[in-house]
Amino acid sequence: MVDSFLVGCTEKFYEIFGENLTGVYLHGSLVLGGFVPANSDVDLIVVTERPMSRMDAVQLTDFLLERSGSPYPIEISVLNRRQLDEWQHPCPFDYHYSEDWRNRFLAGESTFSDEEVRKDADLAAHLTIIHHSGCVLFGKPADEVFPPVPKEDYVNSILSDYEDCLENVEKDPVYSVLNILRIYYYMEDERIYSKDEAGQWALNSPFSKTVEKVLKRRRGDEISISDEELSSFKRHYQGKIEASLLEKVGRAQLNGRRF
Repeated sequence: MVDSFLVGCTEKFYEIFGENLTGVYLHGSLVLGGFVPANSDVDLIVVTERPMSRMDAVQLTDFLLERSGSPYPIEISVLNRRQLDEWQHPCPFDYHYSEDWRNRFLAGESTFSDEEVRKDADLAAHLTIIHHSGCVLFGKPADEVFPPVPKEDYVNSILSDYEDCLENVEKDPVYSVLNILRIYYYMEDERIYSKDEAGQWALNSPFSKTVEKVLKRRRGDEISISDEELSSFKRHYQGKIEASLLEKVGRAQLNGRRF
């Protein structure tokens, strides 16, 4: 069912962009492993030869508002080749959609402007995943399209997500706990883990019971996780991650961050 969903999306992107479409690239849990239909996004990067037009954006938005969430939510960024000629961090992009943005699109608060410069630090992490284990759904090989992402930019990108996870661990424990673990294990051995892999490793940690609850909730089980145990988890791994950062990258990389 996921395969047919991806084929349908790719065919629609070609219908919208035509010969301007360079490629469609899959990243996230569908390539790393651990995709959970009830909780996971379909993560896509679309690349065009030239910047997309206003009409492209209208057609793409209409399609995403109809298709995303039926049954899988879509998170997508559209970039053009010029934005990828020379690597920049944060990386510029033309268009972004996720279910978190749905209400803004419906209310007309997210509008497309071909003159506005948009940048997203998360793209350093997404493109690293594409280089590491991404899947080409259509078009040119990833290595011909995406420049290499320096390791320091990848680390900077995941640190931005780490800050959000620290703030939201009680509100969104599944995403926050598992991503904090992914970041912790990356800082330990510089390996990219899926959410499920990081969670499985942590079942041998002092917070195994908390992590087990998070993994069960990720699979759709109704299970309560107290704010107290989440706060304890956060304090423990915050200390470990930041000690590792100080050792590996020094204070310069941490300068100005609100830990």
